Amino acid sequence: MDDILGLKRRLLPRAIACAAAVFFVAGISGCAAVKASRQPDKKNLGVLHEGTPRAQVIAELGAPTFTKPKPDGTVEDVFSFKQGYTKRAKMGRAFVHGAADVATGGLWEVIGIPAEIWADGTEVQVLVTYDSDERIKYRRVFKGQEVFKDPRSSTARRGKPAKLAAKPSPPAEPQTASGDSD
Repeated sequence: MDDILGLKRRLLPRAIACAAAVFFVAGISGCAAVKASRQPDKKNLGVLHEGTPRAQVIAELGAPTFTKPKPDGTVEDVFSFKQGYTKRAKMGRAFVHGAADVATGGLWEVIGIPAEIWADGTEVQVLVTYDSDERIKYRRVFKGQEVFKDPRSSTARRGKPAKLAAKPSPPAEPQTASGDSD
């Protein structure tokens, strides 16, 4: 009997320390509230309108992933980034995750962590062409078009939107007067 009590006395502190370490590591590595607060920031896509200086675009979107100067004096930049969330949205999500964690005794993490991994922003890839004065002439969105269609997005600006690069439309059929006959 003394052997069993002695074994329990030696193992219990170790078991408690091990459980505490597991909860600590799990808490710092995958907490949904922390993941929500660390989501990417929302970029101001309103800089992508015709006439915006190149320096202003780079200041907002970051360094381009590819730059190609053209012989005619124009420049093309390709930007690749994640369009994230406003600080208010990130903090709101973190608060909801924290409250759900408390209410469920931590079980919310089973839902919250995958939700935050899935909702990690929208991948955007855009080609921006500048004129010889390094002002936007047009843009072409390769990936993430949906962030440009969101009416709440910051693309709604006072400035004129950049021309979108598109395939030229086929020439129109010549119209004849309705009274003409052959």
